Amino acid sequence: MSDEAINQIINKYIGEHLSPKQEQRDYISEKYEEIREFLKDSCFQSGSYARYTANDPVHDLDVIHPVLDTTIQNNPSIVIDSLYATLEEGYASSKTQVKKIYRQSHSVTIEFADAPEDFSIDVVPAIEQPNELNEYEQPLYLVPEILSLNKHNRQERYTKLVEEPINWIKSDPRGYIKATSDLNENNSDFRHTAKLLKAWRHACKIEYGNDFCLKSFHLEQIIFEHFINHEGISTLDAGVDCLGLVSDCLTEPKFPDRADSGRFIDEYVIDLSSEQRQLILRLQTTAFEIIRKLPGCQNEREIIDCLEKLLVIHKQTSTTFISVAQSVTPHQPWSY
Repeated sequence: MSDEAINQIINKYIGEHLSPKQEQRDYISEKYEEIREFLKDSCFQSGSYARYTANDPVHDLDVIHPVLDTTIQNNPSIVIDSLYATLEEGYASSKTQVKKIYRQSHSVTIEFADAPEDFSIDVVPAIEQPNELNEYEQPLYLVPEILSLNKHNRQERYTKLVEEPINWIKSDPRGYIKATSDLNENNSDFRHTAKLLKAWRHACKIEYGNDFCLKSFHLEQIIFEHFINHEGISTLDAGVDCLGLVSDCLTEPKFPDRADSGRFIDEYVIDLSSEQRQLILRLQTTAFEIIRKLPGCQNEREIIDCLEKLLVIHKQTSTTFISVAQSVTPHQPWSY
């Protein structure tokens, strides 16, 4: 089979099995538009769903509510109480079936009872920085640090609020959305590759839990940079290349934060234990041996079998760690 034919089958599989279904996308759009109405357009989506890199099913959506009041840094309840009252009033006259609305220290969460999948929206206030703009002339924001955590870790972080107050960090959520949106318009295989490799990461996370520490946004940025540096690359080639690059991205931080070049989105790799790093390397090596077979597949069944094998992770009861990361040569030159 030609590489083009293989790539079409891979993208079709990702669209049918890893991408949010149309029913769910319609539902999320409807609920987001309703929140926009309640907040008089003073909000925007954030996170992987807004960047078109979310996998099916989508269980939560972050919505940022910009404010200009800098005093909420020290007393976020000022805006949280107002936000909660606005949303509670809005849903009181809505036909939407809401399971519950509740306040947390830095966000208001709406859990829905009528979603096709278990689904909630977190509305998070952010302090707009009108005098600090990104290259797209969009403002930067100060956001609660919990915005960088997934739903589970966010709830855990809230439980430690008394001992460890939540900090506010400079962020550029609109910039990340715009950059990935532009890239995706130029080459939609970016989102396909992101969904495929993030599905692999999710399978590892399901099997190994917190022992598997590779972060989703880190993986997405590895893929993003590779696509920026290799114009026109396909899902087939990028999937192999980017999975191979993972081992090189665990030694030191490589990706500066868009909002603050002095901070890196992958700073966490510094604190990985030897065991945590070796687990990522072992699973990455196994996955690479699977995905590198895709270019040699002779029919659709072989391609699908390869993809399904990639996304099935079997936990070892007795782990044997590898001492050195496998040297992986991508189809095109290293991006860094």
